[in-house]
Amino acid sequence: MTTSPRQSSVRNALWRGTPVVLTALLGIGYVIGVAVIDSESAGQRYPWLPGAIVVAQAVVLLGRYRAPVVVLIATAALDALMLLISSGEASTGTFAVIIAVYSYTRERREASHYLLPAAIAVVSIVLTIITVQSSLEVPGELALPFALLRAALTFGLPVILAEVVDGRARLVEALRERADAAERERERLAQDAVREERALMARELHDIAAHHLTGIIVSAQAADALRATDPDRAGKYIRRVQSDARTTLNNLRQTVGLLRADGEGSLAPVPSIEQLPGLITEASVAGSPVALSESGTPVDIGPLTGITVYRMVQESLANAARHAPGSPRSVELEYGENDLRVTVRNGPVSQAVAPESGSRPRFGLVGMAERADLIGGRLRTGPSTDGGWANILEIPYDGVQS
Repeated sequence: MTTSPRQSSVRNALWRGTPVVLTALLGIGYVIGVAVIDSESAGQRYPWLPGAIVVAQAVVLLGRYRAPVVVLIATAALDALMLLISSGEASTGTFAVIIAVYSYTRERREASHYLLPAAIAVVSIVLTIITVQSSLEVPGELALPFALLRAALTFGLPVILAEVVDGRARLVEALRERADAAERERERLAQDAVREERALMARELHDIAAHHLTGIIVSAQAADALRATDPDRAGKYIRRVQSDARTTLNNLRQTVGLLRADGEGSLAPVPSIEQLPGLITEASVAGSPVALSESGTPVDIGPLTGITVYRMVQESLANAARHAPGSPRSVELEYGENDLRVTVRNGPVSQAVAPESGSRPRFGLVGMAERADLIGGRLRTGPSTDGGWANILEIPYDGVQS
């Protein structure tokens, strides 16, 4: 659930303003209590002064985020003043000090910054012992334990609370950064997979283009040798075809060379749909048996589409061997009236699959989808009805590219 900027602003205002309002209400309540309820205190000189000091602390707390050091010293000084003028009143001014210590600790995270609250706590302990003993409200032997308890609640508790809140905030931030880093790594791996797949397609396109362009050159040379009419002009155009074809071939080789990984050597034969039986035999030897079925009248789909079918079957069988070892696998080629459908299925996982050591996430589906889109086809993947998995590639004949 997301929070709008306005809601966040209101929440921050409430968080910052609530302690100030509570402190002010505490001071006002003290004054009212003295005036209305405590008649003995009302007869004293300036009985409202402790309440006024608390209200002053509330005003000082308004700057606790801008000047936490000044606010801490000021609220502690006002608390000490209250101890001195109120004959040992040891509780009313502590609330503002607790808020100031908490804010100071949140803003000052270095270890050396704990010296200031510690020093103020020592002064507060000494002053509490002196004023409490002089007021005779607490027995002398309990003055020190009382002062220590008051200091622990006033200074120790907010420090611990601030550390807990800070620790939780740091943990949340660390988890968020880790999630962002994991997402960036996943995107990087996906982009690398797409680049690798495109480089492979570029190499295969090179072989196809080289084949066709070589044919153009041979045909042009034959036409040049057999020209009958207007031999000079025909020869000029034929030689231009030869030159353009050779230039195109060289430029294509240079472009594809930029996409190849460093150190790659000669190109392997271009995979095609006719080589599927050999691929399936190799997959059956390496893992569980693979059944191949074919229906309909075969259609010439061209080399680029043949490469796409071959790579889709190859990656699908590899995924099945990796994620569902031992499960039955099948490859179906369906030549329809308007399209070719290639389906690779595997059965449900029949044994526990241990993660490959040292392996990184693979993005084979990304590459298959990229190839399908290149030839105008569509790839569908998902679980099958028997609990296994199916990859289905549909290639319309009117979108087949050679």
